[in-house]
Amino acid sequence: MLITADELHQRLADAELVILDCRFRLSDPEWGQHVYAKSHIPGAYYLDLERDLSSSVHEHGGRHPLPDPEVFANKLGQVGVTSTSTVVVYDSGEGMATRAWWLTRYVGIEDVLVLDGGYQAWLDGGFACSTQIPPRVDHDYDADVHLGWTVDVDDVRRIVSGEWDAILIDARAHDRYSGEVEPIDAKAGHIPGAVNYPWQNGLMENGRWKPDYIQHRRFGDVVSKKQPIVVYCGSGVTACADIFALKLAGAEDVRLYAGSWSDWITYRDNPVEKA
Repeated sequence: MLITADELHQRLADAELVILDCRFRLSDPEWGQHVYAKSHIPGAYYLDLERDLSSSVHEHGGRHPLPDPEVFANKLGQVGVTSTSTVVVYDSGEGMATRAWWLTRYVGIEDVLVLDGGYQAWLDGGFACSTQIPPRVDHDYDADVHLGWTVDVDDVRRIVSGEWDAILIDARAHDRYSGEVEPIDAKAGHIPGAVNYPWQNGLMENGRWKPDYIQHRRFGDVVSKKQPIVVYCGSGVTACADIFALKLAGAEDVRLYAGSWSDWITYRDNPVEKA
């Protein structure tokens, strides 16, 4: 699931390797493309959260709805991904790389790795960077979608009502979960019954992922129950970081509520809980 900068550097000449730069800031949507143009890992293609890793926003579905699987699979094909590719994704700690990790696996690519420590780890390793944008290619990749990996608002309502015995995890920072602050969405609080595991707690101060045994310690209570786990955040992006950490911890049945909080609150009758 993880690859170090040194390991990636050793594999740069691998013909089956595809590298995806996913740097993005919600507060400055053009930032990622800008920093990619200035410097990136040699051979890396850029995928933008809003243009590539999401679809257009509607009344429901949240702020970053999942892209159509076939559209996303076509974009992967254009950057050279095939069913036998090894895909490496990275960001600068914003939580976007795990969205790309999840999506790429969701459409059927098995060998997808996250660069541990992100772009800073590459820089810290003293490895060469590039400004050259690699050409698009004309590969076809047909999505092989894992349909059971997502849930919708009705599924989450079943959890809230007690009809479905699943664990609901909120991956946002605790002050957003508690409703103390809400810098983005129209309502503050969380989905009733959700437990809070902020996604940032899966990382060390240097941006690298905490070891598997620490992730298991973090999530031990929920993993040991052997129940389905549903994860959400504000818009289904950083929830993927908790899914990644849960997989490091050994969890098996982990699903994404893709619309997340920003979808939940668009339904007037959905309950909201604070503190």
